[in-house]
Amino acid sequence: MKKLSKIATVIALGMLAVPCFAQSVKDVRINEVLVKNENSYMDDYGQRNGWIELFNSGYSNVNIAGCYLSIDLSDPSVTYKIPKNDPRTVIPPQGYVVFFADGSADKGTFSTNFTLDKPGEIYLLDAGKHESDKVVYDLEAMTPDISIGYMIFDQNEGLTWGDLPATTPGATNEVNEIIPRSEIFREHDPKGVIMAITAMTVVFSALLLLFLCFKTVGNILMRVGANKSAKAAGTAPVRQTAAQLNKDAISGEVIAAIATTIRLFEEDLHDKESEVITINRVARTYSPWSSKIYGINNQPVRKK
Repeated sequence: MKKLSKIATVIALGMLAVPCFAQSVKDVRINEVLVKNENSYMDDYGQRNGWIELFNSGYSNVNIAGCYLSIDLSDPSVTYKIPKNDPRTVIPPQGYVVFFADGSADKGTFSTNFTLDKPGEIYLLDAGKHESDKVVYDLEAMTPDISIGYMIFDQNEGLTWGDLPATTPGATNEVNEIIPRSEIFREHDPKGVIMAITAMTVVFSALLLLFLCFKTVGNILMRVGANKSAKAAGTAPVRQTAAQLNKDAISGEVIAAIATTIRLFEEDLHDKESEVITINRVARTYSPWSSKIYGINNQPVRKK
């Protein structure tokens, strides 16, 4: 029973995958065709033949193996079935593949069994031979080395089919001229004044930036050297956190008490003195200036 259930699951998934594959092929379109190839793109054998470019306009990989390219749906001899088991048949999102209509299918996967030497139509069919895309070409109106394909003249008009200004096998058909920025700048500044001002501004700005960088680095190195010297001398400043500073700080009550004590002490030293001055006479009964003992009794001694 388990084996039967697994087989049924595989069959169901396969049946679901078929319509998904068919739906994804619709994202592939014939994007460019070159009927008369005289000096354009060559195949891997160095030969020039007409070629057909397919483009995956979707945003997922599409495997076109098992699909068909044909120029006559009623004639199997000019209906080419794209071989399987070739990883190159998987077209990436927004990718391209080119098939050479050289009538030699034995050359490889990208060589068809028909040529574009007759006026007619080119069909892209899915694996069930349902038409996915078709283009019409007029052999007599074709110019050598001028391809036809989708081109965009205006974003509002969308895709249009017609002659392309250049062949672009394996690439987008938009070939708008890209003007270098240097040329655009030269048109706006023919004398080079803006260029000179810009160059001088860049140079001076760079010099100023270097000066600021060197100055900043020098200050940092000087501070680092000073801190190292201070640490070596043992006088490095001790950095305290905010919590430590708050912890060591004197409270307001203590400061108020100290201020009051100092005030009272100053008042005791500088109390209010009396404004009355009293002068008392000092009586001295003896004065060394009026004594005669120093002048009479102390005679000089004469030497004999």
